[in-house]
Amino acid sequence: MTFPVVQSVLDPTALEKAVAALYDLGQTLHCRLVSRGMNDIYQLIAGPQRFALKVARAERSDAAFAFEPTFITYLDRVGFAVPAPVATREGRLFFSVDAPEGPRQIMVTRWLAGTTLTKTTSEDQARQLGAWLARIHQAAALFQPTVRRPVDAEIKLKHRLPALLESVVGDPAMAAFLTRAADTISTRIAALDPRAVPRGICHGDFHYANIMVLPDRAIGVLDFSDCGEDFIASDLAAFFWRADFDGIGDQLNPAFVAGYDAVRALKPAERAALPLFRAARHLGLACAFAQHVNRVGPIAGFDENRRYYLSMVRLFCAEAGIT
Repeated sequence: MTFPVVQSVLDPTALEKAVAALYDLGQTLHCRLVSRGMNDIYQLIAGPQRFALKVARAERSDAAFAFEPTFITYLDRVGFAVPAPVATREGRLFFSVDAPEGPRQIMVTRWLAGTTLTKTTSEDQARQLGAWLARIHQAAALFQPTVRRPVDAEIKLKHRLPALLESVVGDPAMAAFLTRAADTISTRIAALDPRAVPRGICHGDFHYANIMVLPDRAIGVLDFSDCGEDFIASDLAAFFWRADFDGIGDQLNPAFVAGYDAVRALKPAERAALPLFRAARHLGLACAFAQHVNRVGPIAGFDENRRYYLSMVRLFCAEAGIT
């Protein structure tokens, strides 16, 4: 029997052969791994052309995964700079292979060359990014997927919470707080009225580390792995989390919201729900990192000292009235 595998690394040479058999790129292919994570990214070189090759983690069916390349293709068509999928000879936007841990989808996309933003992002840039996310949401309102893909953040929170609780087994007070916070967040989000806090298609992980400034100064948006249907205002929380993590939330988050508001005005109930979505994001990612450490290795803050993450969870839960 094959020993169980959590997440494999696909052989670049085998990927070259698979792509050559399916795509008409017209050149000798050279493939190399450039980013190892929940999804693995390879650079694919075909003569003078460069492409990105994404190997998705083994967790979705082909039907569910298809939402992502279809949405990216739509955004590309309406004018956003995104890593647009390259179609196979048969017109498919991805293909799948059987990895030891299960089927994994593979997508060849256009390579975006530019400079990824960092925690040196300015308030003006944060305002610009807020406006850009609002434009994505406006455009997404006209997207008509053939398959629904709800984000299901509350279901994921419940599924991943035990991994975080296991990491604080020696601190019963913290474990009790985290359990209470997860229950409260899930209950409050479930009680939101979609008429007041509308749902729509979200990017899922929109923050400056997933944004690239292209040579023509255009904004390139990366990493649509978590895109799907959710409360639209919840999509702002990814930016909040990243800025909070880097210690610049107080500086950047108000500018980000102001930029968003200038393009798509938040409804009063959406604005009131932002602290809840922020707390949910902090707790949700703490749970995800605790669960995924055995898949992709140590994550900053989750090696031996989790206090930084947990202090942020407590802080932003308190700001949302969750104690």
